[in-house]
Amino acid sequence: MKQSFKLSILTILLANTYHANAVSQPTPDGDDGAESAVERIIVTATRKETLDTDLAMSVHGIGKEELEIDNGQHVAESLNSISGVLIDQLSGGQGHKAAIRMPINTSGYYLYLQDNVPLQSPAFFNHNALWWSSFNSNVARMEVLKGAGTALYGSGAVAATVNILSEQVADSPETSMDVMLGEDKYGKVQVSHSNRINDDNGFRASASYLTNDGWRDHTGSERAEINLRHEHEISNKQRIVTSFVASDLEQEMAAGLTDELFENDRTNSGLSDEVLASDPLRKTQYMKLSSQWDYDDNDSYYSMIPYLRYRTNDYTATWNQNMPKVESQVVTFGLLGLANFEHGSDSETTIGFDLELTEGEQLSYQPMDFTTSGWNADIYIEGEKFYDDTTRYSSLSPYFQHKRALTDRLDLTLGARYDYSKYEFDNHLTMFGDIGHGKISIEDRNDDFSHLSPKASLNYHLSETSSTYFRYANSFRLPTAGSLYHLTTKDSGEAKPVDPETSDTFEIGYKGNFDNVVFDAAIYYMDVDDGIVHAYNSDGQRYLTNASRVIHKGIEAAVDWTLSEEFNASLAYSKSKHEFDEHDKYSGNEMKMAPDYIANMRLRYLPSYLTGFSSMLEVQSIGEYWMDDANSTDPETGLERIYGGYTVFNLKARYVVNAQLSVHARILNLTDKVYAQEAEYRYGKNSIAPGAPRTAYIGVNYQW
Repeated sequence: MKQSFKLSILTILLANTYHANAVSQPTPDGDDGAESAVERIIVTATRKETLDTDLAMSVHGIGKEELEIDNGQHVAESLNSISGVLIDQLSGGQGHKAAIRMPINTSGYYLYLQDNVPLQSPAFFNHNALWWSSFNSNVARMEVLKGAGTALYGSGAVAATVNILSEQVADSPETSMDVMLGEDKYGKVQVSHSNRINDDNGFRASASYLTNDGWRDHTGSERAEINLRHEHEISNKQRIVTSFVASDLEQEMAAGLTDELFENDRTNSGLSDEVLASDPLRKTQYMKLSSQWDYDDNDSYYSMIPYLRYRTNDYTATWNQNMPKVESQVVTFGLLGLANFEHGSDSETTIGFDLELTEGEQLSYQPMDFTTSGWNADIYIEGEKFYDDTTRYSSLSPYFQHKRALTDRLDLTLGARYDYSKYEFDNHLTMFGDIGHGKISIEDRNDDFSHLSPKASLNYHLSETSSTYFRYANSFRLPTAGSLYHLTTKDSGEAKPVDPETSDTFEIGYKGNFDNVVFDAAIYYMDVDDGIVHAYNSDGQRYLTNASRVIHKGIEAAVDWTLSEEFNASLAYSKSKHEFDEHDKYSGNEMKMAPDYIANMRLRYLPSYLTGFSSMLEVQSIGEYWMDDANSTDPETGLERIYGGYTVFNLKARYVVNAQLSVHARILNLTDKVYAQEAEYRYGKNSIAPGAPRTAYIGVNYQW
């Protein structure tokens, strides 16, 4: 770990960096290419285009050209280039975990958006939510706001807000097709067509289909997706943008590997023959219809976004010893309203509200007779139900934000958000109390939560191209319906529901956008009170509990440098520490799966002798971390249960042959390194998610 850390620091000092195509590369048709690879204009913070140095927060964007050279089959391949961001693609499929100012986790510390609309309800948070975005069919750029969200965002915007932004309607007729092939029978076809119906109306229709056998046994996936977008210019002040996103995913499921399997058979599914015979799958369908009305009258701006969402998510919980089947369906109506008023040239006020009405149905049952072994061995009978219920969730969240120039260089922003949420729980089981297997069934009940989240920041403009800032933001994470009502027993057998979490984030940062160098850095301190964490009792049962206080702190830096017309490079680096400050069991311990550092370096080469060609060598590295919250030691070896991290290399290239044709290729894990993407100690043994071996992809894009 120390050697990798020194290497990262040395790279920063050398500053051999530049992010996302900052060099303009002429194309064969004479176009000057991209003006800048660094996405300085940000939408996520305020829902309006804003220069990054005008924002007192750490927020990064990934532009279209960087996405084109990445040509990722997963959002992780691009998002991991942002400092402090680690997205783990699960088993080569479409799922993911995230570690953004947090350990690698599946909890609801992140707010995932598409075109400013939440992809899911906080009451039914799913860590895989980005697979419901239209990343595979239509994406223009991606933005990540790190730390607590602005007043515009409520529950879940604790550690980060991730926004997938769709391609707008083209000014002239445009059609494109992209075909990508890869190892393990990977294939993806993406098509898009955009046109203007008349001066006031235009549309874009995009679709994709991908299939993949997976490099591990029983990790194949198949996914279809469509994205329809219509833009209507009512007048020079008003417009309506309507979008419809739908997807259908079927994915085989695997489990973590034991030490022996990881050493001898990394392609193994980690599932027993008995479980494989049941062919555990994940199936999810998703639809979202939204319409954004904007009215812009110079000094005032109004926006209203009504939306409808529907999703199913059926899977086998392969991470549980008895492999239960889980089925769910969630339907949502929502409304986002916002008004912004400028008061002369030195201040502005934003007021708004979010409304959500959601109904979710959840069912979990035993699909087969099964006997577990080891800790807390148990016998499960086919057909047993663990929960069967309907939860209705409603929320109303008004907010305001005011920005004022205190001097010519110094801006003050104050804001607050009030969240009120209500759950109505209807249990369809006929039994209540302890129903066996460490499960508790509770009677129908209602719960409500309210929280006021204050925000404040100062932004000082050092020059026209640089700024420094201080930021404080309080945030709020609702407990999900599952954590409230799907309860387990502890040693005493008594059920204890979790409470909501609150969080305070303090951050100072610097941004500088210069001719050849772009640099930004942030230092953050975030405490989470009553943090909802996983723990295990002496029988090995997993349960949720409220840690009284958890501390997250770290530094982040990104340096982007245009070395010459042919070379540019980027480095994104973060070093952090995540520990239990006060906890009934783990006080003073570091949280599990919390990498000591996260680093991504990209060196790009755009040769002048081969116009239209660009290539990239990427290094992705993460540091060591504890494999359990207990920070335990293996009694047999006497070694601490610490995973040492990994460093992998990727090679990517794109060649624009002419205005219509381009080809792209990439090799991931160039050196074919054997590594664990994730390593955890649970149920009394190590559970290892093996990293993918060297994998090659090639594709062609044609547009007319």
